[in-house]
Amino acid sequence: MKNFIKKNKKMLFLVSALVIFLGGSAIFQVVVNQLKPFEEVPVVNVEKRKEKKVEEHKEVLCKPVANQIQIAREYYDSHLKEERLEKALIYFEGVYRPHYGLDYQNNGEAFDVMAATSGTVIKKENDALLGWTLSILNDSGITTTYQSVDSIKVEKGDKIKQGQVIARSGENVYESDLKSHLHFVLSKDNKVLNPQQFFNHEITKIKA
Repeated sequence: MKNFIKKNKKMLFLVSALVIFLGGSAIFQVVVNQLKPFEEVPVVNVEKRKEKKVEEHKEVLCKPVANQIQIAREYYDSHLKEERLEKALIYFEGVYRPHYGLDYQNNGEAFDVMAATSGTVIKKENDALLGWTLSILNDSGITTTYQSVDSIKVEKGDKIKQGQVIARSGENVYESDLKSHLHFVLSKDNKVLNPQQFFNHEITKIKA
């Protein structure tokens, strides 16, 4: 046996080295296979989970005056109770006429008038009966009109932001009994709408 080992010592050394090499390779491959799943996971996915979606701003119809300013005359609706219906009529030159808009009043004192929507000023004119009038057209097709205003701060063609102060309340001949007030009109596709039904509603969803 000793003679066999002596004669084949070199060969046995080579065989042992080969066994060790193959064993080491197998262990290395196992380690690599275990690490591979971690290498395939992209780091960017972690960042994507942290990203928050930015919600698109949806504009809603706002009141054209501060909350403390009261409605003096309602929009005419035949379904109103008799007491409210009378307050939705205008008496002018001996004739009662339905009131298609909202009148705001502050005990006769002037107050700021604000844009109920964003948009472009498409009208600025002085009417003999209605007083100074402004109209703003929103991209959605909604038009808001402000009559009986004074101290106007915008011009025709101006781009307006919602809530921007565009004028002060004023007086006119047609509703002289209200003194300083704002007559507010909401319309779409040339059809007048009741503003009270659409306040805080998304503008793009308002239908004529």
